[in-house]
Amino acid sequence: MEVLKTIFIYLGQWNIATVAFRLLVSLLCGGVIGITRSVKRRGAGFKTHVLVCLGATLIMMTGQYIYETFDSGGDISRLGAQVVSGVGFLGVGTIIVTGRNQIKGLTTAAGLWTCAGIGISIGIGFYSGAVFATVLVLIVYKFLGNIDGFAYRHARILDLYIELASRKAVTVLIEELKKNNYKIIHLDLNKPKKKKDKEKEDIVNAVLVVKAGMELKHEQIIRQISSIEGVDYVEEL
Repeated sequence: MEVLKTIFIYLGQWNIATVAFRLLVSLLCGGVIGITRSVKRRGAGFKTHVLVCLGATLIMMTGQYIYETFDSGGDISRLGAQVVSGVGFLGVGTIIVTGRNQIKGLTTAAGLWTCAGIGISIGIGFYSGAVFATVLVLIVYKFLGNIDGFAYRHARILDLYIELASRKAVTVLIEELKKNNYKIIHLDLNKPKKKKDKEKEDIVNAVLVVKAGMELKHEQIIRQISSIEGVDYVEEL
């Protein structure tokens, strides 16, 4: 026990061993988080998370180095604060909005921001907070996604992408939804798709947010909407 206490005291001091140890811990924490994203084929994977965590650790240590070496009397956390806001710009690059108005990449962006926070913690020597945070991030990625899935499956509000045979079919769709006690929260008609046969009307596609009047399985709701005249295709977003 005394040996561990001595080691932790030593690693809390400013020396070359501490610098190397913090960077190694940063590489490990960023790496294990990044691997969970790489296996899901996300844009920001292993290398990105490792570099964000390492960079945040180095910047925080640089702030401590300036404070320790030059006795400037400045704020030791100033550089770290810039990391918190700066990583936000990197996170924005991982967020995309698809042609169906579906937002992707929010979880990855949040993960990168948290990874930077872990790096800052390691950079200043707050090892316990960094390690616990890494474990909790892994738990969120691995297990808490199931809670999201459960909530989505039992939600009465659905985001749907629909393709309709013509513009007239939009009116039919709205009328049928109202008859079946669906509340239309939002309807966004997109630019029609051109058909090869010029004599036929263009396909109208829409993003629809509806609230079911009763608790039904999402598959049942999609089948009901698919059976409406003029509806060619329905997909839940």
